[in-house]
Amino acid sequence: MKKLNSLLVLLPFLTFAHGVWAIKLKPGHWHTEFELRPGVNLPVDFFYVKGKQPALIIKNGEERISLTQMRVQNDSLFIPFPTFDSELKIKVHSQKYLTGAWFNHTKSPTYNVPFWSQQNENPRFPFDVKLNTALEGRWEVTFDYRNEREKAVGLFQYSNLSAGLYNTLAGTFLTETGDYRFLEGASIGDSLYLSCFDGSHAFLFRAQLKNDTLWGDFHSGNHYKTDWFAVKNESFELRHPDSLTYVVNEKPLEFDLPKLDGTNYHYPNESVKNKVVLIQIMGTWCPNCLDESNYLKTVYANHSNEVEILAVTFETQKTTEDKMEAVRKYKDALGLNYTFLIGGDACKPCASKTFPQLNDIISFPTLIFIDKSGEIRKIHTGFSGPGTGHYYTDFVAETDLFISTLIQE
Repeated sequence: MKKLNSLLVLLPFLTFAHGVWAIKLKPGHWHTEFELRPGVNLPVDFFYVKGKQPALIIKNGEERISLTQMRVQNDSLFIPFPTFDSELKIKVHSQKYLTGAWFNHTKSPTYNVPFWSQQNENPRFPFDVKLNTALEGRWEVTFDYRNEREKAVGLFQYSNLSAGLYNTLAGTFLTETGDYRFLEGASIGDSLYLSCFDGSHAFLFRAQLKNDTLWGDFHSGNHYKTDWFAVKNESFELRHPDSLTYVVNEKPLEFDLPKLDGTNYHYPNESVKNKVVLIQIMGTWCPNCLDESNYLKTVYANHSNEVEILAVTFETQKTTEDKMEAVRKYKDALGLNYTFLIGGDACKPCASKTFPQLNDIISFPTLIFIDKSGEIRKIHTGFSGPGTGHYYTDFVAETDLFISTLIQE
């Protein structure tokens, strides 16, 4: 597909109804492919739902992302993502065919990946009816093995995620700084294919099983590519996420940062006295942070009288006001009622500078647990979200119990 130079929307396919631009498109499944680079396409599943509020739904495994805001500006149709600073710009060719581009403003004002989308029932990837069970299980993964090696755990299994149409290969990769969330794909002979598109990232993983080793490549958008290999290892574990960031000096934890209304918030203060405090170091551009925010939303709903949550955000926007606007959008979209503060620019050294008591901030998110006396009791690096299965459910159970213990002290 040639890269799009213009994204003119054909207005005969648009009508104005109930204050929302409704697209006269065929409802149902739309097979969509993003062109990461020549010859490398990332397929995903879109679903168009008609009604009073039309929606474009993106499917990644068990995840569903609903896009309901649609607007026309000049000659283009824009569909923004509710939490991330990104959007789809679309040209409608017919009721069954679209082209467009995904713009990720977090990376740069011009960063974009072109795509095409066609209404049909084609699967995400071609597939073999016969399952290759050798691909299932737990794998010890090494990314970027030619340069800076990064270890990960690969979890792959077959699931019936497509209403029985075909058997889907699903899974994720866990790293020490977070997971790759909901990946969905298929096996073709001895090869594995997995993809994900969530508005913040566009991931494509490919690999071939040779003897007992998977050899593959990983593409993130059109800006990053690396190689990886994996061997099956049911006992392989990463370092524990509670061991990576830790207190290195006795200097009391203290900071003065802007709130979203422009006033400053000083920690500690009277509002946190005799409360358990959770400090979430995060960014609105970060999908793992989004998963953690959804978990913390539940914690705050259950313990708002005993627990204070402070989200210290590190953002990509240049001005403080633009940072605040991005955080307001994120906070409102997720319905988060705890306190958000602007920490600074989206860089790990920036976060480390804000928290000099700690050895290093190596991941967004990082979660600090502080007891009622103001002592740091635990620091959790990264976040393994719902796409990681029992890793997520185990974390929720253990953390809920730990917070309850701190409350009862």
